[in-house]
Amino acid sequence: MNSSDTGISEPAPIGYGIADAAYHLPGDPVDIKQWAPEQGVSAKLVFELLKNGCRYFHISTGKSDADLIAGALDRLFQQSAVHPGQISYLLHAHTQSYSIPAPPISVLSELMARYPLKPELSFSVGHLACASVINSIRLATDLLANDDSATHALIVTADRVFGKSMHRIRQNAGIQSDGGSAILIAKENVRCRFGHFAVKNFPELHEGPSTAKNVAAISRSTWLQTKKLFASAEKESGLSLGDYGSILPINADLPYWKLIAKNAGLSEQHFFLDNIGLRGHACCADFAINLVDHGWEQLKTGRPVLICGQSNVGAHATLALLPVTDSTSQRSAERQAVSS
Repeated sequence: MNSSDTGISEPAPIGYGIADAAYHLPGDPVDIKQWAPEQGVSAKLVFELLKNGCRYFHISTGKSDADLIAGALDRLFQQSAVHPGQISYLLHAHTQSYSIPAPPISVLSELMARYPLKPELSFSVGHLACASVINSIRLATDLLANDDSATHALIVTADRVFGKSMHRIRQNAGIQSDGGSAILIAKENVRCRFGHFAVKNFPELHEGPSTAKNVAAISRSTWLQTKKLFASAEKESGLSLGDYGSILPINADLPYWKLIAKNAGLSEQHFFLDNIGLRGHACCADFAINLVDHGWEQLKTGRPVLICGQSNVGAHATLALLPVTDSTSQRSAERQAVSS
């Protein structure tokens, strides 16, 4: 298979970061061990899922994509001092192609009707699947950096599963969760600062698991493509994987992360893998879920965190999050300047 790739690897505009983040997972956690037999899922597949760290997930009943986002926004605005009217840019990131409802319904318009949001620009980003949230953050940060009058940007995500168990369990190392999230980007009063963005696309897999040939190719190459992304980010940023206090991947594909950890000479514990079993894979919302559940505490220790977005359509992305400390930010800036 042709292994050509395209992508972007660049330091973030200096000073920008995440002011706050929140997520919403609907209902109580569902246990695959109880749910699967009722859905006709084979005992063999359940055994493989459990072996690969999967267990609990969330199902949305009667909630729209805007409802899932609203659950996260209510929490975000409650815990943040930022008023919705201060947000200049509103971006909607999603993985599932059907997470943009058919016209005349619009997720962005629904949110602006529910909250006093009056952004100068709003749009959706979805072509990178589960890596779309990181690309959305990169775009939002660039928009802020080029607009002296703008102070905040907001990234929202929502993904749901429709259909039977075959759509929720697409392979033996991940269970799809329904969920929404909200990430507030700013330059002042942030909880972490952005370091290096890296995005890679492998065009030969853009159709995803649509054929048996593609399914086999994805199985062979996804972890290698992620490894290639990590290598590129290490070279360009000056930070090795071992420099990070923790690496936060998507909440699926445990065997891939074990392979990457072994190949990098790192302990599996260097990767935050708990939410594969506790939360399920809520697609683009995994970013905020893992940041809130684990990343914030790691950043408090003074070490950077690396968040990774991975997909089965040949799209991968990483974003380094730096503690709000002069020493870490200065060291990263110096390394990035040298590599540039």
